[in-house]
Amino acid sequence: MITKKQIIFELESLLSLRGLVEVYEEVAATQMQKVRGAVLQSRQFQEGLLAVFSRVKKAYLKQQKTAKLHRVSNGRVVAVFVAANSGLYGDIVDRVFDEFVEYVKKDKPDVVILGKLGVSMMEDKLPKFLYNYFDFSDKTVEQESFEMVIRYLIQFEKIVVFHGRFKTILSQDPSVTWVSGERLDQGEGGQEAKVETDYLFEPSVDDVAKVFEGEILASSFEQTLHESQLAKFASRMLALDRSVDNIEKRVEAVRRQGRKINHRLFNRGQLATISGISLWGK
Repeated sequence: MITKKQIIFELESLLSLRGLVEVYEEVAATQMQKVRGAVLQSRQFQEGLLAVFSRVKKAYLKQQKTAKLHRVSNGRVVAVFVAANSGLYGDIVDRVFDEFVEYVKKDKPDVVILGKLGVSMMEDKLPKFLYNYFDFSDKTVEQESFEMVIRYLIQFEKIVVFHGRFKTILSQDPSVTWVSGERLDQGEGGQEAKVETDYLFEPSVDDVAKVFEGEILASSFEQTLHESQLAKFASRMLALDRSVDNIEKRVEAVRRQGRKINHRLFNRGQLATISGISLWGK
């Protein structure tokens, strides 16, 4: 049977844990608000940039250029999983990884993992797959680390990134972004944008198309990293908020147990008093 001392100890532990979780929740909320505006604005910019590139690519093909416009044409595909370095990010990392695993098993691409948590997840779900690992911060996109990853990725014709995407504070979804390759010039619904107007390009459509391709690769990949960070911060805040609710429920349950014990001890004391009075009365 649980004792009053155990009740007091558990209650103090729960209140301390609640305070700690609330601090983490506040930090996650601050981090989310810090990057949210920039990420959403950049998302709009990237979508506009892709729309412009679609027109450039269409003009490139219209001027009897070759159908392939790539930095390299080796047919190699690399799948990048943007994981995390620590836990407490809710279920968003796991859900992204589930989609990543499904794609890797089906298409057998080269694999790149960003974040220490991804290593343990690979060992658990895909132990026989070889992969390249890059350490990457959960909080910022460090230029040195970013350039190191980009230098590795540019040797592949197609690059697909699996990451989280922020929708609302209550909703973060897995997302798959092709930052290069044949799907790069596709618009909404996978349809190529049509060019209704003829454009003049300086110095040439070929040079402009190649510059666009190179710039889009780097900027689109960086955007996926920021998208992942925002989704993880929001997911963490939501998970911690649920944890606070669960702790509150447990605190209330422990307090009820404490009140029952107090009543039981009080009743026991009353019985002892009554018994004593009865003995003295005899």
